[in-house]
Parts: sequence; structure tokens; C-alpha cells
Amino acid sequence: MLVFYYKPTGITKRKSMRFTKSTIVLLLVILIYASVSAQNAKLKLTIGGQTELTATLVENSSVTALLDLLRTGPLTIAMRDYGNMEKVGAIGTTLPRNDEQITTEPGDIILYQGSALVIYYAPNSWSFTRLGKIDNVTQNELKTILGDGDVTVTLEIADTTTDIADLEENRIQFFPNPAEDFIEVSGQFENITLLDINGRKLFNTTEAILDLSSVSPGIYVLNVESGSHKPVVTKIIKRRN
Repeated sequence: MLVFYYKPTGITKRKSMRFTKSTIVLLLVILIYASVSAQNAKLKLTIGGQTELTATLVENSSVTALLDLLRTGPLTIAMRDYGNMEKVGAIGTTLPRNDEQITTEPGDIILYQGSALVIYYAPNSWSFTRLGKIDNVTQNELKTILGDGDVTVTLEIADTTTDIADLEENRIQFFPNPAEDFIEVSGQFENITLLDINGRKLFNTTEAILDLSSVSPGIYVLNVESGSHKPVVTKIIKRRN
């Protein structure tokens, strides 16, 4: 019987070790990139095809999978009211679960059983996966936006870099927001238009201080136009005095 023995040379071993280390470094880079991407990303929610909100996301494998899904394009979910505390709708696929015992707050975005998205406007305690929380909205404002019945919610990755760049380039700032009787716009502009959430124009002004005393509490849109830059559009909230 003829037997061949194979003994790796030192060179082969060194190459194998270098390959292993390179592979580990590559995997670490991929994991770090995924973590940073999830940390920096924001979610944009378009409610009923009209109102746009943003949400700050948490860091877990569920959010990473959701962002991967949204990189292929926006996701529209048909949501229904449940229990006078939430809107819920099927995602159309299954995401990883990171369930924990949670008492929800208005604005919390939850993954239920890996396959349903839930937006809470009232508290509830259960074992869920937390995805994020809607920014700068009160319980009453959120309930008004979501409405009483069925609603569509479109999810996409918010282009926060562009928004920040536009605001910095135009040097347009809004204060206070949410507001009560007035809101001040600072920066160089030519015209400001106030619209309701259905896109109806309420008034135009060239003044830097907008009188909101005659406007009902709710969510509105400001369109700030400048001759040298593209318009800056932002959501403002008029609160009850």
C-alpha cells in the first residue's frame, strides 16, 4: 500500500494565518459598518400619504434587517386600529426578534412577533421588540395624525444628511417648535408659506415672526423660499395654549 503524507510547510501555515486574520478584520469592519449605519440612520414615516414624521431608531439586529429591507425601496403598510392604543399592520416578511418586556409610550415603534409593525399612541405592557420612537410629537398630536380608522404608513430611510446640509447652507432656523402663539424664522429668505397637512395654503409672509394665534392646534408645514437656494420645507407643531 502506498501512502502519501502531507505536511504543511511554514510558508503555507503563515499564509493560512494571514488569511484568517484578514477574514476576521473584514468581518469586524462589516459589523462596525452595520452598527454605525443603524446608529446614524433615521426612519421617515409618511402617514396617510400626507404627514411626514421622523423616528430615532434603536440598535439591534431587527433594526439592521429593517434598514436592509428599506434600502431596496420604501415600504407601505396598511395599518388598523387595535385596542384604542395602537396601529398595527403586517410587514410582509419576517425580521429577527429581540423581544423584551416593554411598557410602551406614545410614539414607540414596535416589532410584534417578527412580522408586524406597531405604532403606539397609548401605553401597553408586553414582550416586544423595540425598533424606535417617533420624534417630537405628543400623544394627542400623534392620535390626530393617525386618525380613528385604517391608515397607510410608508417607511423609508430618512435623508438626514441632505436635510441638515440644506438647513446649514441656507442658515434657516425655526424657534420655538413646537410653538404656541408665534414662531420665528431666522436666516436669509424671501417668502414663507404656511400650509396645513393637506397642502392647503393658509397664508404667505415675508416677515421673520409668524403670528400663529389664529391657527388651530395641529401640525403644519412651512415652505421657506430663497432666491439663491432651493426651498426649505419643515414640519411645525402648533400647541394649545
